[in-house]
Parts: sequence; C-alpha cells; structure tokens
Amino acid sequence: MHIVDLNEESIDEYIDYIDPDVAENIGRFFFRGILCFDEDDLSGGMIWEVRNTMREEKNESNIVWLRIDSDEAGEFLFDNYSDLISLDDVEASTISLPARGASKEKESLENAGFKVVFMEGDLIKTQLSEIAELDAFKKVKPGDSIRPLKNMTQRGFNAGVRPFMDKGLYGLCQDLPYLPRSYFENDISSYSENEGQVNGLFLFHKNPSGGLAIVVMAAIGNDYGKILPQMIKRSITSAIEIYSPDTEVWIDRHNYASLALSEKLFPRGFGIPVFIGKRQEK
Repeated sequence: MHIVDLNEESIDEYIDYIDPDVAENIGRFFFRGILCFDEDDLSGGMIWEVRNTMREEKNESNIVWLRIDSDEAGEFLFDNYSDLISLDDVEASTISLPARGASKEKESLENAGFKVVFMEGDLIKTQLSEIAELDAFKKVKPGDSIRPLKNMTQRGFNAGVRPFMDKGLYGLCQDLPYLPRSYFENDISSYSENEGQVNGLFLFHKNPSGGLAIVVMAAIGNDYGKILPQMIKRSITSAIEIYSPDTEVWIDRHNYASLALSEKLFPRGFGIPVFIGKRQEK
C-alpha cells in the first residue's frame, strides 16, 4: 500500500472518489488530505482541517471526510494520519461522520483508538422556500448600514475581517483572512458598516452540490443584537429573489449563535444521524 497527498494539482484526478463539497477545500490554508492505494486501486482516503492555529488554544484536527474500502486501508490511513498531524502539533482529533453506510469507517475509527458515539448531527438543511414562509424576520427592516457583500472591495474585505479574527469570530472559516471575497456569494452575503468600520458579517458560501451554507455570522459592538437580524433579513430577501425555492440552505450548529439561528430558521429541522468520534493525540 502507498499514500498520495491531496493538493490543488492532484485533487481533480480523484474528484469522482471524494465528496465534492469537501474536495473543494483542498488548497485552503488549514486543510490536508491523503488517499490510500492498494497497488493501483484506491482503497480509502481522508481529509481534515487543523483548527485553533490562529488562537491561543491547543491545536485540534477535525476529520471532515473519511472513506474506508478495506480493513487494511483503514489501518494504513490512520498510521499515516498520525504521523502527519504530529507535524502540526495536533493534540486531539475529532470527526462527525454520517452514520448511514459507515459501518466500516466506524470500525476503523474504533480500531484507531477513537471513542465513537451515535447522535444527531449539527448540520441542518432546509429549503429556501420554507425559510421564506417564517414569521421570525417579517417585521425586521434592514437599515442603510446593511449592505450586500458585492459593495465591498477586496481590500475593504481584508481590512473588515481583522476585528472579527481578533475576537475569534470567524464562524466556519478560521482561514477567513486568506479567503478571497469571491469565495462567498456576494449578492446575498451581507455586512454592516458603522462610521467606516465593518461591525457585522453574514456570509454564505455556495457548495458544489448547490447548497447555500451559512459560514460566518458575527457582529461586534453595542448594537450586535440589532445588526444580526437585519443582515439575515437582507440576505434571505435577496436569496429568495435570486435562487429557486427548492435551493437548500445549510447551517452548522457549531456555537450558541448558530444554534439560536437554527431554532428560528429551522423550527422543524433535525440533523442527520452521525457517529461522533474523538481521540487524544498527546
């Protein structure tokens, strides 16, 4: 068996083997990936994100995609994974794996020393038309300070995200300072500006599969409680005008703010069943 590192040059060759919504992250600053081959046959692979490197916390690796096609591949993959994450000084590994059809992956995780539990996942999906029918934001009126991301220059975006990074407010994009403005859906993503300073971000990214993922939702300053609903209202209104009613909207309930939003936007939403795994590396 042998390992092939995934990078921007090699990813296209294996795109049919990997979840495209995950594969697009290869090349981003904190993402790593490997594939396992048994002679010339693909037999497994994994992609992970190294987290907390921008903060004064212990580095953690979050495995965002895992595929195991043989027991031997699982053992070989995790041996190489352990060596690679040591280079990033990772102290713990985590994974949230869709449970359906993942019995071999679950077994490989347990064999590799992960403690695995079965539970509801954090990711919620619904259709745009369902959000449009909600009453939660009907009385909200965005002020003049709430603007579409397309109004911001790349230079303004680079400067605007710095205060959020300083406060650890980067949502699902810990590499926010390295992402171009074009990574986000500029017509529906919103920002708030007060006296020349950006004080709110509500950013969507469109996944290759077509889903609109809410990836950054943050506001700073005394008016943060008023800014967020206004940005959400402007973004959802714009999205309804641009996208088809059956377009999926995704939100990952990774913190309190996203959990609270999910309760407003997805009152009947449930995450899919997943296996949650964790392993200490040091």
